[in-house]
Amino acid sequence: MKKERLFYLDFVRAVATIIIVLTHYNAIYLYTNPPMPEKAVLGVSFANVYIGDFGVSLFLTISGAALMYVYQEELKYKVFYKKRLVSIYPMYWIGFILAFLFEFYKNRGFNPEIPRYKIIYSFLGIDKYLSSFGDVNFSLVGEWFLGFIIIFYLLFPLFRKWMNRSPVSLGVISVIFFGVFLMMDLDHNSILLPVLLPRILFGMYYIRGRHKVNLPVAVGAMAILLINGFVSPNINSDLQATYVGICGFLVLVYIADFLKWNPFRKFCSLICKYSYAIFIVHHMVIKQVTARMDLLSLTRTYSYLLFSVCCVAVFAVAYLLQKIYEGTMNLFKEERSV
Repeated sequence: MKKERLFYLDFVRAVATIIIVLTHYNAIYLYTNPPMPEKAVLGVSFANVYIGDFGVSLFLTISGAALMYVYQEELKYKVFYKKRLVSIYPMYWIGFILAFLFEFYKNRGFNPEIPRYKIIYSFLGIDKYLSSFGDVNFSLVGEWFLGFIIIFYLLFPLFRKWMNRSPVSLGVISVIFFGVFLMMDLDHNSILLPVLLPRILFGMYYIRGRHKVNLPVAVGAMAILLINGFVSPNINSDLQATYVGICGFLVLVYIADFLKWNPFRKFCSLICKYSYAIFIVHHMVIKQVTARMDLLSLTRTYSYLLFSVCCVAVFAVAYLLQKIYEGTMNLFKEERSV
């Protein structure tokens, strides 16, 4: 039985999608020479947390919540993994092939020093994740988050079963591992499962408990965000990203109850419909659009205008990718029905 869509899940996903696009647009000013953070749209941090980490935290929590909402009562392993595979790989492969051909033509080939066998990383969707560890491969589309979410999908049935049987032990053990990894302060700590898992589990716990964010909880969460932003504590960034992301989720869920205007709800649903396609193409599109601009002479006002151009371009390319994906999937369905 198909479950009713929850608007607050769509709302948080839409906000997270916009934040991720904003993050990678602002990154062009942070990593250029010289850096120009003053031209970043809406700033580069939220409540003393890098805006990109905040967006990732929202995505993690919403991913855990959405899966738990759909599969809390029943999960058939074969159906689950088949659905996850179909939801991730066909569109990713189409996007990667198109990007591969574009880059091949633009650069007249590829780096000959990259071992050809590493194309398997791209096939599996983990190339960006591995490149975060310094691995040189053929990564072109998506972000490291895709590789991580694939790992999480593989493990979700285990976490779901554990949570339904012994939620306390799962929470305690995950917090212990989280603390241990924070103290170890390993390289690339921020994208390792033990560090990211509490944000995912919070979303799962939220759905399992059928909670509703009331005013005191929302006020408390907002207070933590304001205090963290005002005080700017010099503590572990992953720890801050965790509680800031969770508090941000709670505040957004509370706000969602008051957003009754139908056009706005349709807008959020539209972003959610194309969110995965946006996720796949946005980084490359932003790179191509901004490469044609003189960023050094760009004013702050024009930076906002350029961001608007990037948003339109990202949505247009994502729309085309979605249509190609839908057409391809319909073609395979027709062939199977013959």
